[in-house]
Amino acid sequence: MKKQLLFFVCCLIVTSGFAQSFKFKLRSHLGVSDQYNAVGPNEKIQFNPAAAKNIFGLDAGSDLVLVKTESDKLGFIHYRFYQSYKNVPVEKSMFVVHTKNGLLKSTSGNVITEFSSITKKTVSVSADKAVALAIAKVAAEKYAWQDAGMQQRIKAQTKNPHASYYPKATLVYYNPQGPLMPREIGLCYKVDVYAVKPRSRAVYFIDAKTGKVVGKNDKLYHSDVTGTAHTAYSGDRTIHSDKTGTNSYRLQDLTKGGGIKTFHGENSQFGNDYISTTPDWTLSGTNIAALDAHYGVSETYNYYMNSFGRDSYDGAGAALVSYVNVSGCDNAFWDGSSMNFLTRCDGTPGGVTAIDVAGHELTHGVTQETCGLIYAYESGAMNESLSDIMGKSVQFVAKPDDINWELSNDMNWIIRNLSDPNAEGQPDTYKGKFWFTGSGDNGGVHYNSGVGNFMFYLLVTGGTGTNDIGNNYSVAAIGLYKADQIIYRSQSVYLTENSQYADWRTACISAATDLYGGTSKETNAVKNAFYAVGIGADSTGCDAPGGLTATNITKTAATLKWADASITVGYNLQYKVITSGKWKTVSDLTATSYDLTGLTPGFSYQFRVQNKCTSTTNSAYSEPFTFTTVSDGPAYCASSGGSTSFEYIDRVGLRVRSYQSGNNNGYGSFISGAGLFTAGTSKDTLLLTPGFPGSTWTENWAVYVDFNQDGVFDSTKEFAGAASGDGMVKIPISTPADAKNGPTRLRVQMSFSASDLTGPCALINEGEVEDYTAYIQNGSSVAGKELNAITVSPNPIKGGTATASLNLSKQGNVNIKITDLSGSVLLSQRISNALVGKNSVPLNGVGKLNSGVYMIIAEQNGVAIARAQLLINK
Repeated sequence: MKKQLLFFVCCLIVTSGFAQSFKFKLRSHLGVSDQYNAVGPNEKIQFNPAAAKNIFGLDAGSDLVLVKTESDKLGFIHYRFYQSYKNVPVEKSMFVVHTKNGLLKSTSGNVITEFSSITKKTVSVSADKAVALAIAKVAAEKYAWQDAGMQQRIKAQTKNPHASYYPKATLVYYNPQGPLMPREIGLCYKVDVYAVKPRSRAVYFIDAKTGKVVGKNDKLYHSDVTGTAHTAYSGDRTIHSDKTGTNSYRLQDLTKGGGIKTFHGENSQFGNDYISTTPDWTLSGTNIAALDAHYGVSETYNYYMNSFGRDSYDGAGAALVSYVNVSGCDNAFWDGSSMNFLTRCDGTPGGVTAIDVAGHELTHGVTQETCGLIYAYESGAMNESLSDIMGKSVQFVAKPDDINWELSNDMNWIIRNLSDPNAEGQPDTYKGKFWFTGSGDNGGVHYNSGVGNFMFYLLVTGGTGTNDIGNNYSVAAIGLYKADQIIYRSQSVYLTENSQYADWRTACISAATDLYGGTSKETNAVKNAFYAVGIGADSTGCDAPGGLTATNITKTAATLKWADASITVGYNLQYKVITSGKWKTVSDLTATSYDLTGLTPGFSYQFRVQNKCTSTTNSAYSEPFTFTTVSDGPAYCASSGGSTSFEYIDRVGLRVRSYQSGNNNGYGSFISGAGLFTAGTSKDTLLLTPGFPGSTWTENWAVYVDFNQDGVFDSTKEFAGAASGDGMVKIPISTPADAKNGPTRLRVQMSFSASDLTGPCALINEGEVEDYTAYIQNGSSVAGKELNAITVSPNPIKGGTATASLNLSKQGNVNIKITDLSGSVLLSQRISNALVGKNSVPLNGVGKLNSGVYMIIAEQNGVAIARAQLLINK
């Protein structure tokens, strides 16, 4: 018995150790796992899908629900999960675990790692009410469940006699716009509404507490085609059709998977077969489009099966159903289960059925069943790009004599151009020329797809050039077959619904490494192709330096530092005043630090560094680092925001002036911006506006003023009020009658959490802090003396003349300088033996300056004694 007990204890110890080795820490940011996590080369972690939640150390209320298990020819097994919280699915939480020989290799996709922000969500709206609200939002004339033909279609496709297009409401956790964000997430109903007049299909997300429609995912994926075509597009081609009787054939090919089935799409014949009395098909008028669609879909099926072993769009032999001559014109779309090809607007035959269009639409189905890229913004652009890429690949494989990179070239009009996206108004560089930043076109899905398209073109054919951000690139061709294999593996294995362009680069590198090796020419070509379109480093590893910091900061100087790059022959450095649009460049540095001098006291500056990897290859510039020089005045306590990922201070209005500062990563010093405040009044008002990278939030504000100019925000002399709002708020300033005349410090704090606003020296978790100058008038003097100050009249200057009014506390020579915002001196004049008190000085040469914002600075004995902002508006 003792031996048995000892054996049991030993097993328990071993099992405990084994379980402990299961643990794998997911890297995360803002409560969400990174898109890609890889296991270290020396780590061996056994993976059991039933224990996935525990292996990744997720919240006790959370779970990973296995959706699909797939194996590939390289010996990998891929487990595809979605996340739930207390049995409610988390939308956008696709999570793929990649294993080999039972060992965890990597993960891709996103899951929530911090649930504290969503534990108190409530439901006030019923599921039936949510369905009604979604239908009301669509407001269509006719819906799919009201159409007998459509209802029969869904019953036949699902082989379920009770199936219906009538929507159901499913409770999920969801956040609108962008990737998964725990702070934005809420309980919503997910409702799929299919309308046929006018045609639309989308999943609507209804806030379960308020009933508001907070999001929408389109399910009709359009080609967005325009133009004209005059013929059917592929000449005489071999097709299969189904013999149903003597001299009776229908346009169905039952030799491929669940069948290639091509039906009428006209309202009067919807769902009817195209028929012929012979296997040699001839259709007249617009019906000829059915033959192009049937042929194109058949070749697309062959392409996926022969190239990747994929049986239909779902990988399980689903029937490929097409409806041709659907109501409407000059378009085609995938509706979630079938392809729909429209007629031409001018009535000419052929329809929108070119072979690359058929490949494009069917690839939307493949994307739907694999990575599920959300059809909006970057993920939507990648969704479109994948369809363009595979559409052209289908054409090149099926018609090797028709190698043309212009999409829909068969139809004699050009929709997009993969070899030259700019030619059709698309970007070929990430966030470069033609990059779409609006909300139309689902965030530019048909525009920004040009970046992925050009990457693929270079991967296939190779090429050299300079992109929109100044990177010189050289990509070696790897050919269509290898490029296709890499793109398909990235799509089917590594990408997830929230993936962005940077994630696609990682996915393609991982795919190329799996297929051809980490140091192969194919993997290097992937790196170089993405580098060519402005994403990541090239195969040389020419990355921008990291670790930027500033030390030894004084009033006029700072030591700038950065990490040593592993491959480098030197560095280029750029710096500027934070509000300036112009960078100054210091070239050919060999050290990893630089002593920057000639700065202005109390100003915020930015610097960035470029790596010169070789004599001919430079990296992109690093992200800028911000620092602030020491002020001439009192030394105020520090206050800053920790994260501006959700919100930042966008604009501060100081009485009649307004300063748009934008995102300064937590802190910005704008003491050159001065607002005039009158002692003894409460009529002065600050206008404060938040900025949001994504969704809007209700923000809390606090404002502090050092009215007695002693370097401390006196609690009895400050204004500190939390004013809430997601738009501009107005905060009145009550300036005490005994406030000291002259310039002093004004501090603005904004925070998502009111509890963070604990005082003028607060360190805020999520939000931002900015400092400005408050100029007090009609108050008391300082130590019985006049303050040094300079003003300009008129300001703004609209003509060629202006006068400076200079108040001095000490008699002597004065130099007056006018500089741009980067500190470059543009004009300078000397005043000999200026008097204590007011001096009036005509400014020389201001008529030669262009319209813009400048600084005017007065110096005595080489020390700046006064400064002000100068505006020229000719």
